[in-house]
Formats: sequence, structure tokens, C-alpha cells
Amino acid sequence: MLAFDHLVVLTSSPEEAQNNFYSTYGIQGLKGGHHESWGTYNYLAFFDNQAYIEWIGIEDRKRAEASDNPLIKHIAYSNQRQIDGPIQFALRTNEMDEMIRYFDKEEIAYEGPFSGSRTKPNGTTLSWRMLFPSFDASMEILPFLIEWDGPPNAPEDESLINATPFSVIHVGATDLEKAILQWQHIYQLGTPTYKNDTSENPYIQWNLKNGVVTLSPNTTLKAEFGPFSL
Repeated sequence: MLAFDHLVVLTSSPEEAQNNFYSTYGIQGLKGGHHESWGTYNYLAFFDNQAYIEWIGIEDRKRAEASDNPLIKHIAYSNQRQIDGPIQFALRTNEMDEMIRYFDKEEIAYEGPFSGSRTKPNGTTLSWRMLFPSFDASMEILPFLIEWDGPPNAPEDESLINATPFSVIHVGATDLEKAILQWQHIYQLGTPTYKNDTSENPYIQWNLKNGVVTLSPNTTLKAEFGPFSL
């Protein structure tokens, strides 16, 4: 089963955004590191069910805009449009090679896998692979798949992991029924549960390993971590 891995939040100042989140909610964070080849850097906040928030910023615009990595292209695209806030998220898998074979068999368009790495503040290198189902960022969001080289990303100091858990990732879908079929096909999520919110607006949800993902025509990308949302 897929798990929610992390929320990608674009901001002009990751450090300031993380500090503001701490001031508002008491959620502690830390400096992540630099992605030298992409021209980006990040600050992070970790939660107790192997999930985290990534505030990411651009420190080398030319390098970011020249990247062939779909996530960095998405970040550069959003930055050019002065978007500030959640733009994407990752679902974690331990079976990326099997996902690639499945995509090839089902003729699902994708890019990757792309290797990623960043230098942590202690000088060590964290590495991972990413797989991107193809989509138009101006029209929709399809989460990318991530596979870590070793255990999921987490701080060495366990006291920096917030006790609050990730609970829900909400995703907007203009055409709900079309999106359901698309997500079922790409992510092999099975049959969703149909529900209505407090205003009787329809939405659907699937269970993940560590939470829930919902699709609704009445929302934008938003994640809930216990009583907090972003």
C-alpha cells in the first residue's frame, strides 16, 4: 500500500515559512539542506507517522529553470507565476521497479525514475528516486512516487519528530468521476469511499498506509496534520 510521504510547499523563504508555522502551531522544524544540481533548498517539519512538510525555495533560478526533473520544472513554473503555498506531494513506495513495469504494461505516460540527493547539515548525503506520472500542472495535480535509499526521510534526533500525525491530503478535481478513474488506474488504489462534506458537497477518499487521500471538486491542495492544516 502507498503511504503519504511529504507535502511540497513553495515559498520565497523556506526558513521564514517554517518559523511562522512554528510560531502559529508550535510544530518544530529544521533545516533540510541544499539540492545543488537543482538550485533549490528546503526546511522540514517531521510528523510521527513517517510524513513531513517540505518548504522549498529557489536559490539559483537559472539552474532550477534548466532542470529536466519534473518536480523542479513544476517548482520553477509555479515560481514564475508567483505561487506561494502547497503545490505538490509525494506518495511513498518500496516497489518502484514494479510500478515502472506496471506503467509500461498499462501504457501510462510517465517520466523517470529520477535520482535525487541533498547534503544534510551534518555533511552526509540523503538519496532517493522519483517517478512522475505525466500531467499538465496548469490543469491538475498527480502526486509523484518516491522511494528512499534506506528508511524514509527522518531526522537523526528523534526529539525533532512532532507527536502530531499526518491525517489527510485533500486534492481538487474539476471532473471528479474522471479523476477517480485516473487515480485508480495510475496508483492502483481500488474502489474509493463516497462521502459528502458538511455542506453536502461530494468527495471521495482512499486509505493510505498512514492516512487518507481525498478528491473533491470543492477544494484545493491541502494537507491536515492532526488539528493543523496547510
